[in-house]
Amino acid sequence: VHYVAFANGSDQTGDGSRQAPWRSLQFALGQITDAAADKRYAILVSRGTYAGTTLQMRPHVDLFGGFEENTWSRDIFAYRTVLSGEGKRRVVLGSDQCRLDGFVITAGQVRGSGAGLRCEAVSPRITNNIFIGNKTLAPQSRRSQATHAGAAVYGANGAAPVIEHNMFANNQTEAGGGAGIALHADCQGRIAGNVFIGNAAGAQDPGRNSNGGAISVTGRSAPVIEGNILLQNQALGENDAGAIFVAHWSAPEIRKNIFVANRSGGRGGALFVSGQALNSSSPADSIPDESDFYLRVLDNLFIGNANLAAGSRSVVFERRARGLFGNNIAAHNQGIAFRDSEFRIVNNSFFENVRFVHSAAGLAPGVMANNIFWGDLDVQAETPVSHCITRDGHPGAGNLQTEPMIANDWGQFWAAAANFNAENQATEIYCVSGNLQKNALQNRVVRAGERWSVVKENSARRITVWGDLSGEVVFRILPTYHLQADSPCIDAGTAVHMLQRDIDGEERLLHGRVDIGADQFMLRARGRMTRGNTPASASADFSLPR
Repeated sequence: VHYVAFANGSDQTGDGSRQAPWRSLQFALGQITDAAADKRYAILVSRGTYAGTTLQMRPHVDLFGGFEENTWSRDIFAYRTVLSGEGKRRVVLGSDQCRLDGFVITAGQVRGSGAGLRCEAVSPRITNNIFIGNKTLAPQSRRSQATHAGAAVYGANGAAPVIEHNMFANNQTEAGGGAGIALHADCQGRIAGNVFIGNAAGAQDPGRNSNGGAISVTGRSAPVIEGNILLQNQALGENDAGAIFVAHWSAPEIRKNIFVANRSGGRGGALFVSGQALNSSSPADSIPDESDFYLRVLDNLFIGNANLAAGSRSVVFERRARGLFGNNIAAHNQGIAFRDSEFRIVNNSFFENVRFVHSAAGLAPGVMANNIFWGDLDVQAETPVSHCITRDGHPGAGNLQTEPMIANDWGQFWAAAANFNAENQATEIYCVSGNLQKNALQNRVVRAGERWSVVKENSARRITVWGDLSGEVVFRILPTYHLQADSPCIDAGTAVHMLQRDIDGEERLLHGRVDIGADQFMLRARGRMTRGNTPASASADFSLPR
């Protein structure tokens, strides 16, 4: 273990010890010449701003920020360790077999891809960092078809980074996709447990080459994208996918994410998936074998996402996309569209319009089963619809035309104060009164006026939400869209097409029966409740009706 301290270290007289740390991170890395799989190093870096040159990571050398320089106690928020590109350069170049943990990566700016961190055919582990205010500039030639993607993180050519528990805020591309993260050309890896807030792609793109306000996955890539919060990200201009863009036979697994208030100037306010690359010429590419190309979009929440393109939807699958869409909840968006795609659509709760159009040759008809369709349902295909609840009725075995009856677990509260902290991109709300259980509202969706957010944490009378909701007074907690005890969805589904577990991870098949929708209601025989739908006790000023 070596130590680096900006405030009291020295590259001339220090030896990298706790008592005599070095001053610069670049110098410290240069002193390590024998790192290997059986001789791993860690460099602990104290608070301060480190700049001057692009930092090149080294194999088998892990970097940890967030330390106090005298006691070497760690708090990555109190002792912020900043790696800055000073608006002049890329901040970090990745490497294999190494870790970057507990830093603020900011002010990276480059006329190329990856202003914060670039991973060219390498696979570091990136954890517990804040990527904020990084920017990729557009190509100098307006005639160029090249784009500069991944303002915060860019991976290409077989990279498989593990990117977990980071915050990506206010990163921007002028012309290029994935302002938060862009993975291109046979990439794998894992993007999990991150928060993406206010990232924007295509600030100076007059065309449509800057798709994916938060994440872009292209070129036959297949990462796992799991458990992230994607809030208020944008694809500007006429670009697609305010949050996540997928194209060119890429097949990520997209599960347990929360998509809220993302926007696109084109199609897919939250999610846009195309099998074939958007700029591919006719005739169409040959669709890959199912073992190589099969998306799984499972257990996600889509709330309040929007797009400007006329006639488009907030979640779009097209151009021979293929996969499974299951256990998802969608409400307050601008609809969902499956066009010329091959999907199993099962156990979802759609509280908005859904369209399924199937005209491309060579695709299987797909399946639609065990879904709640509480909006317009437009099916223009030979796709069977069975054991679904529909608002307007639909032919098919086991279909019902009746209200689904969701749990009455919404509510609203009044704030005595709501203050935004730009450093952690969160608003602290002090309630007029309340008696909430600790973190009972965690990950619930909040709306205040025209602004949306997601609850980060709560105590009895204080609620912290992601993003800026400062100045608001009345806040509404949206329902979970789970079933209530007398819902007609209970026991009305079919086990033929069901998913084994519901959106909460609970076993779906009980006593040989399955429910319609994303939620499997857990009140069964003997009057025993194994899962409650009401998240918190309430006071007169914070009412969550039971």
